[in-house]
Amino acid sequence: MQKTSFGQARLSIIPIRAEARHSSEMVSQLLYNETYTILEEQEEWLYIECLHDGYKGWMAANQVSYISQEIFDTPFKRYNPELTEWDQQLELNLFMGSPFYDIAPTLVPSIERICNAAQQFVNSPYLWGGRTAAGVDCSGLMQIAFRMGNVLLPRDASEQATLGKIVAWGKQKRGDLAFFKNKEDKITHVGLFLSPDLLLHASAWVRIDAITKTGVFHKNTETHQLAFIKRLR
Repeated sequence: MQKTSFGQARLSIIPIRAEARHSSEMVSQLLYNETYTILEEQEEWLYIECLHDGYKGWMAANQVSYISQEIFDTPFKRYNPELTEWDQQLELNLFMGSPFYDIAPTLVPSIERICNAAQQFVNSPYLWGGRTAAGVDCSGLMQIAFRMGNVLLPRDASEQATLGKIVAWGKQKRGDLAFFKNKEDKITHVGLFLSPDLLLHASAWVRIDAITKTGVFHKNTETHQLAFIKRLR
């Protein structure tokens, strides 16, 4: 197809990089069938904006597959921070490289689809910018898991932390999100409550750890300091 301003991932995984060079850090990934707008061209690189979450970065131009605006507009829905829930049936996609092969909505409650999807990543390695079982980071894991529950989330933990309602400690339940801060009080980590005292998160690998009102504990050591809890559903 001739060049357009729109593209679609026809590879299982396409790296999105911070700068227009292969040695630049990978900040996210496009997964099979995800679409994007091409904002700028620079020699062998394209600066793109992902349709599903508005994330921007550079992809190699030799991995582009151009599509028409008509294909770009249907059936995907652009991320809107004011409305995180899809208002249409979730499209059927094959996320190659991830554990999901049939992500159509079912009669299973949304929270259970989210938690079950997240648990399929257990023991996957941590990978900065990753969004698949071959390697995933903390916010990428939440984004993919919530997508299985028909909820669109932004890419980074600091953005995800702006959504939902605050939940007081002791009121948390399965499907809530826990956000963690660094020494400068910036949100740097996120995890999913599987129960009031167990958290699934990606830290070195995707694992399930104990959580208290102060933070996450792994092998009796506190590894992350809790900032607050949010409920999105």
